[in-house]
Amino acid sequence: MTSASPAARRTRLRRRTALALAAAATAALTLSACGTDTKTSTPATSTSGGNAAAAKADTLTLLDDTKLTVPAKEPAALFFFSVGCGECAGGAKNLDKAAKAFDKAGKKANFLAVDMDPSESKTTIMQFLQYIKAPTLPATVDKNATLSQRYQVAALSTLIVVDPAGKVTYRATDPSAGQIQDALKKAGA
Repeated sequence: MTSASPAARRTRLRRRTALALAAAATAALTLSACGTDTKTSTPATSTSGGNAAAAKADTLTLLDDTKLTVPAKEPAALFFFSVGCGECAGGAKNLDKAAKAFDKAGKKANFLAVDMDPSESKTTIMQFLQYIKAPTLPATVDKNATLSQRYQVAALSTLIVVDPAGKVTYRATDPSAGQIQDALKKAGA
């Protein structure tokens, strides 16, 4: 039996190295997609287009076929998720807890779970909300990435608070219900 030539061994080694690098890059992107930093938050940022772009309102159709406009008279807490993101369940639960606390206290704000995966069905999203025990949490699908582009959201499990003028006043990964409430109060709720 003859051994492979040095050139053939180098070619195989290059292929294996390229495959290993591709696998590592894919793994890194997959792991970063759900966001793991539970303490990250940044106050008072604006959208890329400045105040003119921030003032543009989007009227969204929710899963229950009602409409919601963002920004509106009240500040809004928008949580960007996907059903396939395990970490997103905690963030969506916290958004629901904040919404219920605001409702109980008689405070006004909009709460919205925004599914970033346009291929996920209404039924799948509703099952996710049932599973996390937040069946009444308003939700929509960001089909054309309108919201994620407008508010520069690139990672799942991101929460932003938008004031009535359309300015992003808070951005965090998986904040607690209390942090969401505090951010909304600072945004004018």
